[in-house]
Amino acid sequence: MTDRIEGARTQSRLERAFQKHVLSHLLDDGMRGVEPLRGELLAGVGGRVLELGFGTGSNLPYYRGRTAGMSELVAIEPAEGLAELAKERLDRWTDRTGVPSRLEVLSGSRPLPFDDASFDRVVITFVLCSVRRADVMLAEARRVLAPGGRLVIAEHVGARPGAMRTAQRVVRPAWKALLGGCDPLTDARGAIAAAGFDTGALGDRRLELPWIVSSGLVGEATVASDAATDRAR
Repeated sequence: MTDRIEGARTQSRLERAFQKHVLSHLLDDGMRGVEPLRGELLAGVGGRVLELGFGTGSNLPYYRGRTAGMSELVAIEPAEGLAELAKERLDRWTDRTGVPSRLEVLSGSRPLPFDDASFDRVVITFVLCSVRRADVMLAEARRVLAPGGRLVIAEHVGARPGAMRTAQRVVRPAWKALLGGCDPLTDARGAIAAAGFDTGALGDRRLELPWIVSSGLVGEATVASDAATDRAR
């Protein structure tokens, strides 16, 4: 079974209820188009795994567990209502796969309570668009990755110059206000590179999402050689 949910419960009962019974359905239903992508991206994820922005646990069906050599799954989710639902799903996943797991209610964009170089994979999917301090989240991801570890990424991003990017710029204020800060102009590649990762293996991809957020960035990034050298000093 998973460990208990850890972290201070500072959100109101109404906020938690909204997250668990309304927001969770909006997230699950709205992201169904990328389910095949999750399967493609996560099938080979193994070792000790940290997922930042766990949400409702949408990635769980696509982790292959011990078949892929997974030794532990640690999930981080700041929204308490989503975490309550996710814990139920994580418990069932652990019972089915036999892979130890735990879920902590923490912000992924603050210093994390994990040792340096303690994870083989860090998974971030459709999270960076709504994180205020993506730089901190990505710096922490780099810090906790073991040598040879990989950052596994799937994000919608700002489109290249053209009609879509113009539309993203127009709807941006309302989109962010209505969807919890989700930014259709997110520069995920730039943020990942700035955090010290080599983004050469990340690919641009059309996502099966609403047109305005269908421009995507998908793949795995490794710690850039100069960043690895700096970390070792």
